[in-house]
Amino acid sequence: MKGKPFRKIIHIMITVSLAVLVLFCGYRMIVSRMESEAAESAYTGLAKMVGAQVDSEEMEAAVAQAVAQKEYPPLDIDIVALKEMNEDFRGWLYFPAVEISYPVVQAEDNDYYLHRSFEGEELSAGCIFMDCGASSDWSDRNTFVFGHNMRDDSMFGNLKMLIKDPTLCQVNKYFYIYTEEYVYTYEVFACYQTQSTSDRYMTFTSDENYDLYVDWAVENSAFRTEADLKDRGNIVSLSTCHGSAGTSRRLLVHGVLVRTEEFEKK
Repeated sequence: MKGKPFRKIIHIMITVSLAVLVLFCGYRMIVSRMESEAAESAYTGLAKMVGAQVDSEEMEAAVAQAVAQKEYPPLDIDIVALKEMNEDFRGWLYFPAVEISYPVVQAEDNDYYLHRSFEGEELSAGCIFMDCGASSDWSDRNTFVFGHNMRDDSMFGNLKMLIKDPTLCQVNKYFYIYTEEYVYTYEVFACYQTQSTSDRYMTFTSDENYDLYVDWAVENSAFRTEADLKDRGNIVSLSTCHGSAGTSRRLLVHGVLVRTEEFEKK
């Protein structure tokens, strides 16, 4: 008889624990949704403000035409306004194949923009940022750009689509960096999973190391491309987490510079 009250207490404790867990999970889902909506609102508003909106059928047609004519898509971005809003602004990244379109910033360390918006306000989605040690004019041989892998696929969340559907880059294999003077066009040549501590996050200055780096990337890429790497064009490497929160797994997407054009505001 003495065992029945004890089992009843255990049953009650388990029931209460499960209820608390359900409530906590529900709370986290609500918070996550609110954070995602806050990020979407912040960056959608910013895109409208500076003329960087791309979510329209007209823009899709314009992008297709630009790719066919080997030109950059005609985003009418107010770079001056962005620089006035934030002196850390380094360029606007546009990657049509995975619907990525965000400002890129650079701070004195790589922690500052992890959970701050472009305007410097607290935001879990953070901001897309260039490695703190990189040259601010995109002139390094390998420039790393980081962004969160958000559950709602915002920020760099959509990069994983390149693993799931490698044909995306067959439709449009380019991403673009818009700066005050120039638009840099990069052709994607590799996409793969790695670890945060791997030597894939290396910078280099010699041609030999460049060749070793890109050869390994091409060999281990999730898909093959026809990108021409013989001229050893500068690389921009897009990096995000790959997996659950706190993981050391990373997804890297490499693009090689194929065109530099003067940015003419329309």
